[in-house]
Amino acid sequence: MLTLLLAAAVVAGYLTGRTRPAQRASDWAARLVWRRPALTRREWRWWAAQPVYACQIAVLLATQPRATVHAWRTRNDPPPRSPAVTLVSPWPPEADR
Repeated sequence: MLTLLLAAAVVAGYLTGRTRPAQRASDWAARLVWRRPALTRREWRWWAAQPVYACQIAVLLATQPRATVHAWRTRNDPPPRSPAVTLVSPWPPEADR
């Protein structure tokens, strides 16, 4: 009985890995939401994609909590500024006198 149960688990894991249901659901939600024209909350497509996104966030919080929270906190931070420009004089310092 245990052997049959393990074999069924291996087959189920193999089929899940081959069909990738989570990836297919994510792609479906992305196609649903990012279609033109711009999508608003008044449309059914936006509401249909939200459970998929909620599951993705729950999985990310369960598997990578620190990285997920850090990404959420810094999602709207401006990019780092480049260093200030330094101007170099073409003449030696003695020429200024």
